[in-house]
Amino acid sequence: MNEQPTVSLARAIGRPVLDAQEEGRRVERLPGVHLELKIGGTLAMQFAQDLRFEGKVVGFEAFSYVIVHSRIPQDALARISGNPGLVGQHTVSGVVFGFRSQVVNRITNPAPLLFLSFPDSVDRVVLRRDERVSVNMPCFIHGKYGEHEAVIVDLTPSGCRISAKIDMKSPLREAQVGDQLILNGNLGRDQELTTPIEVRRLFNEKGLLYIGAQFVDLTRETSQMVAGYVDGLRKFLSA
Repeated sequence: MNEQPTVSLARAIGRPVLDAQEEGRRVERLPGVHLELKIGGTLAMQFAQDLRFEGKVVGFEAFSYVIVHSRIPQDALARISGNPGLVGQHTVSGVVFGFRSQVVNRITNPAPLLFLSFPDSVDRVVLRRDERVSVNMPCFIHGKYGEHEAVIVDLTPSGCRISAKIDMKSPLREAQVGDQLILNGNLGRDQELTTPIEVRRLFNEKGLLYIGAQFVDLTRETSQMVAGYVDGLRKFLSA
């Protein structure tokens, strides 16, 4: 059996992609073989010169390349061509993977696809399950089912559980696992929480729809805000 080639990336060796202090939890540096990819999952890409785009993972060849569907403006592509290095961040089942890569090829037909070199190493953060706190936070959820008032009933740094009143005519009854919606709430002290969420679980009971949701591609500022809120509330409740 032929051994799969490993792409040599100088950018993949150096300081961690995910900063342990900023993430507030331990970061593991592992060989690239440990990178997990979810087909259809979102990949956040940070290029040089503050260029940040998102794409959808549509395929990969282990140890060789990752294929990402992403619509990037022509002027940005021209800048990326001169400096194709990037930092990628991808979340799978509550595990955040960060890695350094570069664009090795791209095509526009039949779809705009980027081919990224497979990383030699990956930073991995497992979001702890014991950080869940119970809350009673009014919020709104927006998306293809319209706008709905709801309540966040528990919260973690990586997601939340939402309760929404529904009836037989409510469009939200049609929600499916995998749907992406927008959550808008307030953590108090002018800490506005507005973020995309992905529906991971659904449970309907006595006119209430419970939605287990995972935050999608939080900015570092928002991630720190949520983690700080959860940590502060846990400390207060345990005092």
